[in-house]
Amino acid sequence: MDQIDLGIFSRLVDDAFRSDESLAREVGLTGKAVRLRRRRMEAQGVLAEYGLHPRAEILGRHAIAQRYVGPDRPDLPLAQLGAVEDLLCVRRFRPGLHMVVRFPREPDPPDDPRLSRLLGRPLGASGDRLPPISSLRPQELSRVDWNVLEELVRSPRAPYSVKARRAQVSARTFRSHQARLEAGHALACSMILDLERERGVATYGLWLKVNDSFDRRAVELPRLWDRPHWTEDPQGVYLLGSADSYFEAREMELRLRSLPGVLGVDPLIPAGGFFARERVISWIRAEREARFGRPGSG
Repeated sequence: MDQIDLGIFSRLVDDAFRSDESLAREVGLTGKAVRLRRRRMEAQGVLAEYGLHPRAEILGRHAIAQRYVGPDRPDLPLAQLGAVEDLLCVRRFRPGLHMVVRFPREPDPPDDPRLSRLLGRPLGASGDRLPPISSLRPQELSRVDWNVLEELVRSPRAPYSVKARRAQVSARTFRSHQARLEAGHALACSMILDLERERGVATYGLWLKVNDSFDRRAVELPRLWDRPHWTEDPQGVYLLGSADSYFEAREMELRLRSLPGVLGVDPLIPAGGFFARERVISWIRAEREARFGRPGSG
């Protein structure tokens, strides 16, 4: 793993549909070289899940994010997590942090006690409600839109010819409907990374909790992701970086901790997770059938 791999990570998190040729132009390689790197990371589980999904409001649901702190565990209890009916995804970070997103029907659901038993103590009394983002409404989507959504969730990076055939439309029509969904901000990607799956440079994550006096330009540093991920509540930024050793990574942590406006720094290493792909597909199918009936009916 090296700086170019991290550059590929950051761009795929921003846009899961980026072609290898487009990535190649930005990281200074050929399309073939990027494709080989990406496939290697997928095969080894570094790029564990692209996790593409409609935004909650498209499904008539609400997005709730919650963080849990507990004992560090080598594996997630996937069967037990799968029993939580509204669970969309879990991102695991070492040591002992899990970031959870749920898509419940109600806007203010209580904490699910099963998640507390499985993942540890929730941070905060309740989860953070994520605001609606999509400019499209469910009633504005056609049957073809829903078919396209299903195939995008099923295999985000499959060739357009394959996805279009499954959606029973031409590749041109598929691209057109996908472009409309993207323009309406109806899609999101819960990328799941596992940076413990491959040897190479030391990779690490840092969560910086900051206040209004923090200068955002301070994280524009070498060997950090070129796309820091900011949050508003709580105010902070998640950074992914690399170093020649974990001693050097520790030096970066101390440097960031000393910056004005930094309230705290927590080192976190992305270590896999869970994405409920089949559940999301079932939600899409339920919405489509509620609006248009089963295929061939009527």
